[in-house]
Amino acid sequence: MIRFSKISTVALAMMLPLCMNAQQDDAFESNLFLQVQGGAQLPFSPGKRMDLISPNFGVNFGAWLSPAMGFRVGAEGLKSKVFYNNKYNSFKYYNINVDLLCNLSSFFTDNLNTKSKLYLLGGVGLAIYGDQNLDTRLEKDELSGLHNQSHNLRVGLGYEYKLARPISVSAEFRLNNAGKYFNGLTGPNNRSDWRASLLLGVAYNFAYTKSSEYSFVEPVLTAAAPLTLYEQKEQEVDARMNTWMKRIKGESKADFALRTADAQMEAQRLEYSKIVSTDMAGNRINTNVRDLQYSNNKEMLGVRFTDMPSIAIKVPRAEITNFKNVQDMKFTNTVYNLNPGDKFEVLYTDVINPATGKKYTYVKEQNAQYVQTDGYLPLSAIHQDIQNTATLHAIKDEVVREANEKNILSDNTTITVATELIPTTNGQADYKITYKYTVKDGFSVKEDFAPGKYDASKAPASVAMLKIIKESLNGEFAKYCQSGKAADIKYSGSADASPINGKIAYNGMFGNIVDQPVMISGKPSKLTVTKQSGITTNEQLSLVRAISVKEYIHANVPALNNLKVTESYNVDVSSEEGSEFRRVIAEFLFHDVLK
Repeated sequence: MIRFSKISTVALAMMLPLCMNAQQDDAFESNLFLQVQGGAQLPFSPGKRMDLISPNFGVNFGAWLSPAMGFRVGAEGLKSKVFYNNKYNSFKYYNINVDLLCNLSSFFTDNLNTKSKLYLLGGVGLAIYGDQNLDTRLEKDELSGLHNQSHNLRVGLGYEYKLARPISVSAEFRLNNAGKYFNGLTGPNNRSDWRASLLLGVAYNFAYTKSSEYSFVEPVLTAAAPLTLYEQKEQEVDARMNTWMKRIKGESKADFALRTADAQMEAQRLEYSKIVSTDMAGNRINTNVRDLQYSNNKEMLGVRFTDMPSIAIKVPRAEITNFKNVQDMKFTNTVYNLNPGDKFEVLYTDVINPATGKKYTYVKEQNAQYVQTDGYLPLSAIHQDIQNTATLHAIKDEVVREANEKNILSDNTTITVATELIPTTNGQADYKITYKYTVKDGFSVKEDFAPGKYDASKAPASVAMLKIIKESLNGEFAKYCQSGKAADIKYSGSADASPINGKIAYNGMFGNIVDQPVMISGKPSKLTVTKQSGITTNEQLSLVRAISVKEYIHANVPALNNLKVTESYNVDVSSEEGSEFRRVIAEFLFHDVLK
């Protein structure tokens, strides 16, 4: 009893300043009310709970001194029960209490005209009870006198709703505490008796007059703004989470605590978010594909949508030819997320190519994300590049075959051709074609440049390379030589480290070469070669070989005259001696080749 008295006193002391500091209104006038209550009470004493329940009635008279604070004086009681010697005994009791009321709703709103209030109550009073008819070890005189009454302390929570201006209904739950003699069981551990009450009530409010009332203002109904898709999703996820959070029948408290831990709750909410988003998205992925792109350097197929973020799927370059257009893709098992901007995004999908039956999987958390700067280009341009590469290799193979049949070249000479589609920052692409060859050591004299020779049109290996250039640029690749387009052409010539004794005669077939800008081992320089001075260095010899390639190309590929051409020369002199270091290379870079 002492402990509960202290707790109750502290609670009442805290309620008073809280209520006084809550929302106030100078226009508010105190109002009186009369309240009648009825319900049931349950003592916390031995016995079956359902058999201990008994009816309870009360009447209260009070007033609200402000929107936040009120008080009431009341009486309640009827009968209570006690279980002793295997039977239930009833005895009469009455409580007289003074309660302090605190309107919790006033802490959260400035509107005094609301029809409902949630209130906290705390009170002190007197409990009076009759004979419990128990055959105990107490002397009869112990059950007389002051032992038929004690303190009654209580706390509770109530809800009130005003049906009309003077009439309100309420529901109230409260706990009562009386002395240890209340139920007659006075064992050494029975310090005080507790009872719980659940009461329904109706009240009449006397102060509602035209002069003093604070009138209710019915809310003006306005058309609510429609929920966004994201709000609809969150609403459904909340509903599912509320169901999931309920304890399952037969689930222990420990299992429930583990299942509903923060990490599990977060994971479950994410899972529900995926499920609801996917249901709302429907077949969106199959109906909103904008186009397909491909990144050569990443080997990623980019799928761009009309109203969703793009995705990137790992597809090897060797398999990209199986994808011609959107119709070659079938999306299955797609999982979506709906973000706050009302935009759907793909979290997972399987992509099946009906032509091959092969499946490719996209997982947002694992796959590289689509980034335009990763070199994505239209799928049609990639297919064109693949076709160009095949065509170029076919031309090369045919030229080499003819040279082999005529015994001009052998397997000691290898000619290579390569293409590269290079994305640019302006959304376009450049197209690079490289022609070069190698000759095994000891075979260059017969199949390529002999020592001191510089005319590429007379060296068998370079002649074959030049023929490939001629046939490809006058054929399939002529489309890159359109009028007004631009191109960079780099001619490279190389020589070995064999010293030139005296000079090599230059017949002037390419004119006098004076202060020609060149790159020597990556550094800019200038070289001069004239008929009078001849060729005295390996750098000069390399330059003349490169110029011979240029002269042949301009003479045999007239389409280049349509281009705005920027030409450069690269000179490379090996630090070693050997015929395998005498070579020529031609590189073409056509700008803005996408239509």
